[in-house]
Parts: sequence; structure tokens; C-alpha cells
Amino acid sequence: MLSRRQVNENHLKKAQESLQARVALLTERKLDKKQTKRDVTFRKLEAVVRKYATRLKAMDKADAVVAAVAQRRAEKAAAPKVPKVKKKREVPAPKAKGGGSGKKEKKA
Repeated sequence: MLSRRQVNENHLKKAQESLQARVALLTERKLDKKQTKRDVTFRKLEAVVRKYATRLKAMDKADAVVAAVAQRRAEKAAAPKVPKVKKKREVPAPKAKGGGSGKKEKKA
């Protein structure tokens, strides 16, 4: 079974071949570049080529991220483990009680 990358590469290759065939046909008809760029089939084939090229670039970026993460994990696993030092919890000093019942008096 083919991977997604291989499938996209095959589609890109076929689209490029179709585009080259279309360009050859248009040059055989002696159309200049401006008229070639206006050809609907030519534009659609160019869009397909761009689409698959963009997908392959995105796959390359994703592979680079996965490789970087794997490298960081390997470095972390190879690093010596430092035991964690537990801090003792400090008990806050009790608050000084003011004279009174603890309720605030309303000012009139």
C-alpha cells in the first residue's frame, strides 16, 4: 500500500506530465505566452500542480516537526535524571487577633 506522500508525488508527477503535454499542444498551435496563460485547461493543470506541490511542502514541514520532537525526547531520555528536592511547606504564622468580637462596626 502506498503512503500519502507517495500518492501525492504520483499525482504531482501526472499533473506535471499533463501540463507539459498541454504546453506542447499550445506551442504546436503557435500560441504566444499570453494566450497560453489564458487557456482554461492550462490554468487548471497549473492549479493542480500547485495544489500537490503545496501538500508535499506541508508534509515536509510536518515531518521536520516530528523529527525535532523525537530528537528532543531522545535527548531527554539520555540525560541523567536529577532527583527532585521536595521543599518543606512553611506554616504561616497565626495572625494577631485584634480586640473585639471580629465583626466590623458600621459607621453611622
